[in-house]
Amino acid sequence: MKTLFIINPVAGRKRSAKVWKDIRPYINFPYEYEFTQGCGDATQIAKHAKKLGYEVIVTVGGDGTISEVVNGIAGSDIRLGIIPAGTGNDFGKTLKIPENPCYALEIIKEGKNLTFTDLGKFQDGYFINIAGAGFDAEVANMTNSNLKFLNGTLAYVASLVWNLARYSPCNAVITVDGKKYFRKPWLVLAANARYFGGGMMINPDGIINDGLLDVCIINDMSRAEILRFLPSVFTGSHKKHRCFEVIRGKNVEIEFAKPVRVQVDGDAKGFTPVRFSIVNRALSVITPVKD
Repeated sequence: MKTLFIINPVAGRKRSAKVWKDIRPYINFPYEYEFTQGCGDATQIAKHAKKLGYEVIVTVGGDGTISEVVNGIAGSDIRLGIIPAGTGNDFGKTLKIPENPCYALEIIKEGKNLTFTDLGKFQDGYFINIAGAGFDAEVANMTNSNLKFLNGTLAYVASLVWNLARYSPCNAVITVDGKKYFRKPWLVLAANARYFGGGMMINPDGIINDGLLDVCIINDMSRAEILRFLPSVFTGSHKKHRCFEVIRGKNVEIEFAKPVRVQVDGDAKGFTPVRFSIVNRALSVITPVKD
């Protein structure tokens, strides 16, 4: 099996470089490897690997690295392997890939179980986890821009608290498969997977290959109630809250009364209005359990 490892040496606050050094002696099959040098490199490396006939690409990095690689191989027959080495590793959580890199490598060595996952579509690219607009996009933007000295969940929570004092929900029109919903939400998410923000299980009932986006909406509530609501997101128990709802569909449009920030897989991507869609079973991933 022609295999390429793509390593993002700065992922996980440079943890991935150490992970690669630790696992490399245990790779007992033929392989090649390449390090990324900057943003977008993993996509270009993956596209080139596709042309060269690689059958398996293994990412050593975080969700950002996976997302870039996926944008280079989506819709092809290439199998994706994942060695979690980022700050959040949310995509791997949905697929039950062990966070221990050595255990994850053993799953890739076996290579017998494949899960065919959906991908979200945004403009001319794909997303693996969750995209959305509103409060969470402001939090993600601040986390990535100003809090790089903090790790994963801690950075996300710090940004969340800061933005909570400054952000206010406004009216929005959410269109799912042609049907309009009028809401005043804190945020609207188009979810493919279950987790985001470094372990927050925002979409606990999500199925990653059902051909649908789960539109998760946190409707208007007080700031005090938001603070009580947020801890429940880590366990998924928030789904019972009166201000949380999920609408499922294939095509989603989000427009707020005034433009609000958009995030795609945790990266800022401009402002609303925005459209998302789903591509069914567009990616094959080596996982612990067969699809």
